[in-house]
Amino acid sequence: MRFESLNDIRDALRRAPSPDAAAFEVAEARNSQLTKPPGALGRLETLAIWMGAWQGTEKPHCRSPQVLIFAGNHGVTAP
Repeated sequence: MRFESLNDIRDALRRAPSPDAAAFEVAEARNSQLTKPPGALGRLETLAIWMGAWQGTEKPHCRSPQVLIFAGNHGVTAP
């Protein structure tokens, strides 16, 4: 997908699908059934449930994971 302007990005975000509430509940239930202490995987558990809701499945998957790193030396920082 190519964006020519900020409005193109806004339009794409408006058309983005919503998370599936039923899939969220199923993914959350599945997570609580896994053989591990609750919260042992930290934020990864929350992300897996979130991805499951967006993908509409209890077992989300990443076909081609990518990472974006932004850096600057302009003196502006986030708290």
